[in-house]
Amino acid sequence: MKKWHLIVLLLAVAALAAGVGAYAASSAGTQSDPLVSLSYLTDVLEPSIESSYNSRIAAEARELESSLTGASGAFEAVSLAEGEGFVCSAGTQLLFRSGSAICSASLTDLTTGELLSAGGALSANHLYLASEDCEVIASAASTLMAR
Repeated sequence: MKKWHLIVLLLAVAALAAGVGAYAASSAGTQSDPLVSLSYLTDVLEPSIESSYNSRIAAEARELESSLTGASGAFEAVSLAEGEGFVCSAGTQLLFRSGSAICSASLTDLTTGELLSAGGALSANHLYLASEDCEVIASAASTLMAR
């Protein structure tokens, strides 16, 4: 007889648990009691996400603009005394104006379309592009434009 009482008690507890679970599942998230209200989504969450997105885009745009400003700037005049060097990184453009100078690494002569090898003399009024880090060393007083 004790087995029947135990079995009935377990069935009653199981039925009660199933009923409570079914009630909880059916009452949460209905039209009358939504999990998240539409007004919260449109009034709070959407503006917050939009503000975060816009500030991130503005910061990235400022960073990109500042990095491009230095790269696309105007030529700057550089005067070299005899034996003085000018170090240029990859991508630097040089317009050799006057004097006499050699390069420590190869430069691309954009005026003629040829490669000026290391140790080669720069020609006046030629535009050069450094494809790697190099140094231009003046053999005599020289003037060049760089960007």
